[in-house]
Amino acid sequence: MKNKILASAKTSGFTLAEVLITLGIIGVVAALTIPTLLNNVQDKVLETQVGKAKTIVANGYKLMMARDELFETANLKFLSGCNAMNNTSCVSTEHKRAFQIFNDSTGSLKPEIMPAEYKIENEDTPSPFKWEDTKYMYMTGDGMVFGVTPDDNLTSFDVFVDVNAKSQPNTALKDLRKFRFSSKGQLFDVSEELTQTNECRFDNIGACTSKELCYSIELPEDDENGMWAVTWEGDSCRTYQYW
Repeated sequence: MKNKILASAKTSGFTLAEVLITLGIIGVVAALTIPTLLNNVQDKVLETQVGKAKTIVANGYKLMMARDELFETANLKFLSGCNAMNNTSCVSTEHKRAFQIFNDSTGSLKPEIMPAEYKIENEDTPSPFKWEDTKYMYMTGDGMVFGVTPDDNLTSFDVFVDVNAKSQPNTALKDLRKFRFSSKGQLFDVSEELTQTNECRFDNIGACTSKELCYSIELPEDDENGMWAVTWEGDSCRTYQYW
């Protein structure tokens, strides 16, 4: 009986080869799933930060308007009284009255310390956005960097925000977003504009500014509505379908 028990104990264990194979399988599964999990976590964190950034922008500029009893964005002092935002000190003073600013354009916050470009997912061409195109930059205590650019008529303005400053992923629609403060003080998320590149292609025909570029675009495959063709008419590129 004792021998039978010992024999049973010996056959119920795992061999070294079986343990190594199991560990190898676990390692492969982990290698395949962990990056996806980490990306999902990062996306959730960025979504939360974007929501916070939108709240900061909305509350700050509405406070500016309420403080001075304004109903038109054009009457905000940093648009109407700071020499079209060319007086950076004036713009800074106005913003510091409404936002908790850690650093700004009057200090060491400059375009060159921010990412030089931002990727667009599934695109080879980066976003056209550049920090040097903004008129005024400020950073809040939580590390978010904002850039303000007024429209040509100084009646509304855009606010760009990188919710994690120089940290990755440096991608439009992820850590880089764009908000528009309308002439009536309404805030809109216009982040999709960050992905509108100046590359000449079928879905961005307006960027085909020469006859050579126009005829170089890749046309989609023919479908039930006919065959696609392209033509240069006057000074514009046009696409059309025909049978």
